[in-house]
Amino acid sequence: MIAIGADVHKRTCTLAMQGEDGQLTMLPSMENTRENWLHRLAKLPPQAEIALEVSTSGHFVMSVLEEAGWRERAHWVHTAGVDSLKKQKNDRLDAKRLARKLSVAERDPLPEAWFPPPPIRELRLRARQRCWTAVGRAQCRNRLRSLLQMYGLRPKGSPFTPQGRAWLEKQPLPPAAREYVERTWRVHDFLSAERESSEASLVAASASFPEIARLQTIPGLGHILAAVIWSEIGDLRRFASADALVNYTGLVPSLYESGEVSHHGGITRQGPAWLRWALITAANAVTRSKSPLARRYWRLRRRKRPNVAKTAVAGSIARCVYGVLKHGGAYQEERWGRQTGDELKQEA
Repeated sequence: MIAIGADVHKRTCTLAMQGEDGQLTMLPSMENTRENWLHRLAKLPPQAEIALEVSTSGHFVMSVLEEAGWRERAHWVHTAGVDSLKKQKNDRLDAKRLARKLSVAERDPLPEAWFPPPPIRELRLRARQRCWTAVGRAQCRNRLRSLLQMYGLRPKGSPFTPQGRAWLEKQPLPPAAREYVERTWRVHDFLSAERESSEASLVAASASFPEIARLQTIPGLGHILAAVIWSEIGDLRRFASADALVNYTGLVPSLYESGEVSHHGGITRQGPAWLRWALITAANAVTRSKSPLARRYWRLRRRKRPNVAKTAVAGSIARCVYGVLKHGGAYQEERWGRQTGDELKQEA
């Protein structure tokens, strides 16, 4: 195998190649464009494989490699596991280290990340876009609430209903505050329209994935959260067990052990942030229901803080997600919903 390490940046790429004889050489650097990559790939030998780091620019290069038929010979690597202890770091050294690691990947596997196929990438973009517009809309509402509190205005109902909005327009405000309110309302209305449009696009795209319909049978998951969760998971075969999926979400407590010392901290927060957000949002929703997951939340509340209990319920929802996707059927309360702890882990 000829191993090629590529240190990819926004504008340029630095490449190193280690041949079958073990000799390491630097290839000419190039601008990071689709045309340059396709031209360079056409000159490489067929037994060559490429390793590049996980980054936004690396995402672009992986899509180009996929387009050129190099997907099976491309490796998207978490370089933190390769270079974290190095005292010297530059583009040439990074490319050489990637090439060396790739050349011995059969004996020491690379810490590779999963690069989703095009349908999942498109669904993920639509799901994240819808969530992003919803977050921006919520920020506008929080700004308006803060302004009302600043001027001592207390509406009887919600200020975001037509009646509340008409009430706010009649309140005496200084010119700067009135301008602030009008501009914030315009941004709010724009984001509301964008949220509805992105949601319609997401729902249309979700029709191609039967897994999303199955996930909606889990308490707390609607069409938006189910689409977000499935787009972030993508391929369940990546996870050997429900524990592996929960670890991927970053909802498990951190652990430090050394000798006789063992310390559990907050959750690790590793993995996709939108997946963690969707599971926590689902846990917030399910606590207001009468499902077994809600009863588990109230049991935990007897000795845990609210956020800790909700995080535990979010982990249970992740285990239910694993079970539904693994068995290819709808959520069954008698199978997963009434079980907790080790029984739920074994069943999933």
